[in-house]
Amino acid sequence: MPSDNVTAYRFGVFTLEIRAHELRKGGVRLKLQEQPREVLLRLLDRPGEVVGREELRAALWREDTFVDFENGLNTAIKRLRESLGDSADNPIFIQTIPRRGYRFLAPVEVVLESATTNLPKKSAAESVGIYRPSTLVKRSRLLAVVAVGIAAIATTFVVIRSPHMPHVVNTVRLTNDGKSKITPNVPVTDGVHLYFVEGAPWGAGSRIAQMSVMGGETSWIQTSLPNILSIYAISPDRSELLVSSGIAVGSDSGSDAAGELWVQPLPAGAPHRVGNLLAASASWTPDGKHIVFADHHALWSTSRTGDGIRKIADLPGVVRSLRFSPDGKRIRFFVIHQKAESGSIWEINTDGSHLHPLFADAIEFPFQCCGSWSTDGKFFYFQTGRGQGQSIRAIREGSGYSTASAATELISGPLRFGAPVPSADGKRLFVVGEEPRVELFRYQLRTGHFDPFLPALAGPVDFSRDGKLITYVSYPDMTLWRSRADGSERIQLTFSPVRAFQPRWSPGGEQIAFLNVAVNQPWKIYVVASRGGNPRQLIPDEKNESDADPGWMPDGKTIIFSKSVETDRAHVSIYRTNVETGETVAIPHSDDLFSSRVSPDGRYIAALRNDQMGLMLFDVSTGQWSSLARGGQLNYNDWSHDGNFVYVRENHAGAAEVVRVRVKDHSKEKVVDLRDFPQLNDVFAGWIGLTPDDDLLLLRDRSLQEIYALDLEFH
Repeated sequence: MPSDNVTAYRFGVFTLEIRAHELRKGGVRLKLQEQPREVLLRLLDRPGEVVGREELRAALWREDTFVDFENGLNTAIKRLRESLGDSADNPIFIQTIPRRGYRFLAPVEVVLESATTNLPKKSAAESVGIYRPSTLVKRSRLLAVVAVGIAAIATTFVVIRSPHMPHVVNTVRLTNDGKSKITPNVPVTDGVHLYFVEGAPWGAGSRIAQMSVMGGETSWIQTSLPNILSIYAISPDRSELLVSSGIAVGSDSGSDAAGELWVQPLPAGAPHRVGNLLAASASWTPDGKHIVFADHHALWSTSRTGDGIRKIADLPGVVRSLRFSPDGKRIRFFVIHQKAESGSIWEINTDGSHLHPLFADAIEFPFQCCGSWSTDGKFFYFQTGRGQGQSIRAIREGSGYSTASAATELISGPLRFGAPVPSADGKRLFVVGEEPRVELFRYQLRTGHFDPFLPALAGPVDFSRDGKLITYVSYPDMTLWRSRADGSERIQLTFSPVRAFQPRWSPGGEQIAFLNVAVNQPWKIYVVASRGGNPRQLIPDEKNESDADPGWMPDGKTIIFSKSVETDRAHVSIYRTNVETGETVAIPHSDDLFSSRVSPDGRYIAALRNDQMGLMLFDVSTGQWSSLARGGQLNYNDWSHDGNFVYVRENHAGAAEVVRVRVKDHSKEKVVDLRDFPQLNDVFAGWIGLTPDDDLLLLRDRSLQEIYALDLEFH
């Protein structure tokens, strides 16, 4: 049992408070019965050691107590694991030692209450112990004795100090060109140069840039590839880049997009394609003889030419940032979930065995990504969080860390730092720092000119039917507002954690429907009164189902929307629901269609095919679908106010444009080329809309995105 000056044990996101007899997760008290709590206490007091079943029996039941001991202890362990979210088959915290007992696996932080003495003052770090699985019980006793000799006021010190962990001592901006850097696969380094992708793949195209690791001027790699999507890796001999090029094939969100896999020689030369493969991420094996790549939900191995393809394992989601461990035994990557709004880092052995999440607290950190090993394999750097909560963290390999929250935070804010890549000597960490910003622009069809539109709004907008009011989403915080058409008299309608998108006025102007794109949750449609109030979820929660694209029918009582099932990404269809009764029915023959948009008179519904290669039209009166247009990668369709045209964004051959299709004869014409119109590489910032006069509205990228070097020192 713990000594008297032990006040609490901490492990991962959990804290067991000794005197209060309470288990807390992130500060929230959990329900845990006495016997499971007593078992946990004894395991935490001796982490890494086997605590015998007979010892636990003696602690939980007196000798004269008649009880089914085996069943009672098994029940206590089961309930304890349920509270910790642990698994007997793949334990993170509690390991079963057959016929012997149990062992606590994770690092344990011991919070000690110091004694009041006049002895020389020790550092606060000495008032805390971090037990690791290899720690012996003698060390726990020694720490308690040392703590008694600490001179301090009667207080509790909580300082975590791990030996030889890095910390940032200086930050240096290396680029200053104001151009977009495509993440999460940038940059890579050969020890002398940095290589990264600049430009938007759907705008003016994107190219491979290079610069010295010390900073300076940026130059371009000469290549015949017209459009670079990502740099995946640099070869072990530093003579080639593994890149993706062409048109990204995948969903409208881009989260499962895959491009053609190419090898680009350095410093210049003719690239060659790796077979006919499409890859969402890829890397060379450490010997440079093979390539491992992810194709949607599976991991594969192939030769440098694309021959001899072999499946390694099925994966739990779309994969990015494949990284081999320096010893070549493991592969780490991050898995994207729910339309790129959440993700977690996973690990697998190179033979396809032992696939598992790297950290136990994915719920506490719903977005973990973009990890890289140091060249010596001692540290692993990665990004956690989104928005203002984004930071770069580090763990020491072999330290027993099992939670992202226990890793050392290197830097956070005010910029969003991501995509960490260590230098060859390990003394620097290259990262992308960004401050995302957009500006609302109007394209006037009559004059063919772009100009700023309501600069104070800076986000997607929708106009009331009479054109007097606006509802808009501020970017990047994604809060919903209402104002007059000139931007005055603004009223905020939603607050965090709600993240609003696709707002739509009801025909009468009394309500606004919008999509809540909350992080780490299925997307859901809400309705809020335009004068303000509590938003109401329209469609009841269903497991693994997400909703999108709300649009009102002219009666003001019906909303058309699309629904997708996350466990079956191919299944998406369109529904209608009665706002008052909640009755919901599917639109006939709408399987594999999404992005539903209702015409102003309610006669038609325009929708995109799930492969984004076609625009479809549904006649409400006949109940029949017909093809309205075909093209490249289509997204963000919208009706003209007279109902004669459907505007749609079309991406092809690395360029983007807005086209419109005449409903009467299905003819398609280009409205504007977006090749020279910078836009942010974000699904929400690719939005298009129309003013009441049918001028085009777009979001122009005004972000700051540069590469920084973080100088590191090690404790």
